[in-house]
Amino acid sequence: MTPAWIDDDDETLEINLTTVNRTKKLRETEQEITLSGVEYEKRLRKQFEKVYRRPIWAYTKAEAQNLGIDKDEQFSFFKSAQDIINDNFSTRTLSSDKIDILRVHDANQEEYSQAVIQNVSFHPNGQVLMTSGFDKTLRLFQVDGKINKKIQSVHFQDMPIYNANFFPDGQEVIVTGRRRFFYIYDLNGGEITKIQGIKGHDDKSYERCKVSPCNKYIAFLGANGYIILVSRKTKQWIADLKVNKTVRDIDFSKDGQYIYAIGVDGEVYQWDVGSRTCIHRFSDEGAVKSTTICASRNGEYFATGSNTGVVNIYNNECLTETRPTPQKSILNLTTSIHNIKFNHDSQLLAISSHSKKDQFKLIHLPSMRVFPNWPTSTTPLSYVSSFDFSPNSGYLAIGNDKGKVLLYRLGSYPRA
Repeated sequence: MTPAWIDDDDETLEINLTTVNRTKKLRETEQEITLSGVEYEKRLRKQFEKVYRRPIWAYTKAEAQNLGIDKDEQFSFFKSAQDIINDNFSTRTLSSDKIDILRVHDANQEEYSQAVIQNVSFHPNGQVLMTSGFDKTLRLFQVDGKINKKIQSVHFQDMPIYNANFFPDGQEVIVTGRRRFFYIYDLNGGEITKIQGIKGHDDKSYERCKVSPCNKYIAFLGANGYIILVSRKTKQWIADLKVNKTVRDIDFSKDGQYIYAIGVDGEVYQWDVGSRTCIHRFSDEGAVKSTTICASRNGEYFATGSNTGVVNIYNNECLTETRPTPQKSILNLTTSIHNIKFNHDSQLLAISSHSKKDQFKLIHLPSMRVFPNWPTSTTPLSYVSSFDFSPNSGYLAIGNDKGKVLLYRLGSYPRA
């Protein structure tokens, strides 16, 4: 593209990169002190494009066709996950030495929460972020890293929100709290439907649940070791699955065929959802009191957390052994693990605890090394209450006790 204006002074201009902090990041080596005006412009442009992916309207028609983008398509906020699955951007193999990460504007800067962020979650299309908490308000923001414009907020007068999940088709949200009922919010129609409990169950709370990736099931963590399986379509009871002790956490396989459940005693169960049978069990090594479990989307890894701050990472051989040895035990956090999540291509694992300030780590896979360069002692995480990767891992959103959602750009991935 030909510049509209060329300034001859740029050729002779010399910029000192060490005088202010914001220009220091433009250096490629520590020894680099000055740049010409032309090179300075190139570095600024490169830094900008690293953080903010070029918008669709800025592509030429030929460029858009090469990327598989339909410029004439009518975009909406709540398109399905298929729009992201078909993204043609290639994924890099990450280095284990350093994570390319940069803080951008807070995701909810247009309206901070008045309570701890209990849940932060990206819409399947990657363009929208949802926050919720005990202020009884669900908020939606259009994420671009710059303005992060607020789309809408929805207040639930009788429910401090413990959990809110998008359904995989991106059309609805399930909203739960410490109540005998839960809500379904229709994103397109704006309608709120109150579901008065689950027939055959008298649980005092339906605050914790997971939605299957296949969009067929909702699994609630019930009392006395029960997992309550509900139809996503009808919201009616389907079956009960039972573990021996209190069930602490569950996760679905990518295809929704299996549920992985972990009990407080460290026993991990693999359930076949179709037949409602437990097909495998194994013991989480060293677990005193287990807290959480997560399965990677590629099916290669499983991670478990405990109240001692230990995170065990297993490969999928744990599904054939009763006492598997972890590939790695992560000991970097010292308080109870509350959240574990793999990113979309299973090259990153994020772990956090909200019992102590700044308890958050990113782990590289398959090396299973904790990234040494981030977070640093000056990263303003505070008490981390929730986090999520965007569908293609371009963003990492971290909610905290101050009602803020810190937003970070992961440079090795496309924005959405």
